[in-house]
Amino acid sequence: MRDHVLELLSSEGPQLSGQLAVGLEKWLGITPAAARKKVERRSKSVRELKLPFARKAKFLYTAAQYGSDKFWRRLAEALEEGNGAYARVIRALRARGGLLPLAHLASAAGISSGDRQISFERVWQDLVATELFQTIEVPGLGECFAFAKKDASLEELLPEVRARLIAETVLLQSVQDWAARLAFGSYGTFKQRSNQQGAAPTVSIFQWDLTAPSYVSALATWSNGRPNPGFMVLDVLLKEEVGLSDLLPFIYKCKTLRQVHKTRTLQFFVAHQYSREALDAIRREGIIPATTESLFGTDVARALMELTATLAQVATQAIDPEKFSRLFEKLGKVEGAAGTLRGALFEFVVADVMRRSVAGASIDMNKIYRKDGKDIAEVDVRVVVPRQEIRFIECKGLIPGNLLPDNEIEAWLTKRIPNVRKQTNDNPEFQNLKLTFELWLTGELSAEAQRRIAEVQATVRPNLYTVKVMLARDIEESVKRFPDLQGVVKQHFLEHPTAAPIDVINPVSKRKISQAAARFSHLAHSDYGSEPTGADQSAA
Repeated sequence: MRDHVLELLSSEGPQLSGQLAVGLEKWLGITPAAARKKVERRSKSVRELKLPFARKAKFLYTAAQYGSDKFWRRLAEALEEGNGAYARVIRALRARGGLLPLAHLASAAGISSGDRQISFERVWQDLVATELFQTIEVPGLGECFAFAKKDASLEELLPEVRARLIAETVLLQSVQDWAARLAFGSYGTFKQRSNQQGAAPTVSIFQWDLTAPSYVSALATWSNGRPNPGFMVLDVLLKEEVGLSDLLPFIYKCKTLRQVHKTRTLQFFVAHQYSREALDAIRREGIIPATTESLFGTDVARALMELTATLAQVATQAIDPEKFSRLFEKLGKVEGAAGTLRGALFEFVVADVMRRSVAGASIDMNKIYRKDGKDIAEVDVRVVVPRQEIRFIECKGLIPGNLLPDNEIEAWLTKRIPNVRKQTNDNPEFQNLKLTFELWLTGELSAEAQRRIAEVQATVRPNLYTVKVMLARDIEESVKRFPDLQGVVKQHFLEHPTAAPIDVINPVSKRKISQAAARFSHLAHSDYGSEPTGADQSAA
């Protein structure tokens, strides 16, 4: 007896059971009910993927099709067409270049922590089980979620992803400063996303990029004579243009929040620009579609775009520190943003010093070392002089006087150096070369950190490797021959204005009375029929 289900599946490729039933109906001229029965009574030669789809559909395929390009393409299409949590993950991942920190995934994809919802852990674990997706450890970003079946390698993806994340961090820090100045958020209670698992800003059943309780009159309610705050919630995505598919997870979060909770929220999305379709959709939902230009003006918006493009060039070409310094001047006026930018600028400075002073050297920035498919270490600046030596430089561009934590030194000495050294010695190209591990630091070391470094320097045989520390005075000496670099180092690392007292830099963050007290202390409670929210913002 002919196996019509297997024949059609072999001919047309992997697909959902509903689509297969429609195909059988047309091919055999049978009723929809008869076609569905045939699919239900399929032979064991027809396999199914153990993953839930909408309307109890099954993803069906043959043994020969598993793992083919067509299999992965059809599976991705089926997941995305389902329009549920799995689809939102795919849209969020695609919008962000195919890789993002796992700590950001629940927010980016709109995964809910509510009752009768698929849990975040199950969503990403189910997707990893399909082999379409993977989790990988990326130095500096932590555990990340990525497409497993992709054209570009991880090394090709990382520069653009890192660049976007740095630019978004600068943007979030600037938005927080802007929102605090306009009293959208309550003093001292803003929460920003980070790469740390379990620390995402949370309002109700969703995670966000930036949140704060808000006592704006349209959001606050009264209970027992006291105001209950609403919340400001905000997500960001800095790509050339945000399309409708990119926005759907955020729109889902906002619509669901209105349905399942009494919490009043002021909802923002921030991007460089939106497609017409995306702009229409977000406005229909009553969400504020902010742009970097509308918030901070044309100069800052262009600087953010240029920052992303500049940082993304790290893997392919040298970066001019003076150019980055000019971006710093435009973007670094906010205290937190300056700190984010300072680290990236210092790496460029060190790399440029090496390019100018080490003849015949090959310079790599943010070099990733991997073992068994996992990232185990990252070197900020690697300097290779063929047949002579390799220098591995750890860059720490801190405000003068700031102390580098002891745990950073311990991780460098006991984890990164051994891992990088082993990977290097296992590479035939680099055997028998002199290895030097260097720390370039514009801040200070504690007595314990100095002791640990001296201990390693005294006990490690020079024929294995050497450890070297360059402090502010040494770094200043190294750039004396290069007036342009000398100016950048002096301005941003030796005499940077953010070394001034914090209340001079950012007076808004030093208010002495709470926003709630200032706004409501002169009012008598009057109940206008609003109900208390009982809402809570927590770090989930």
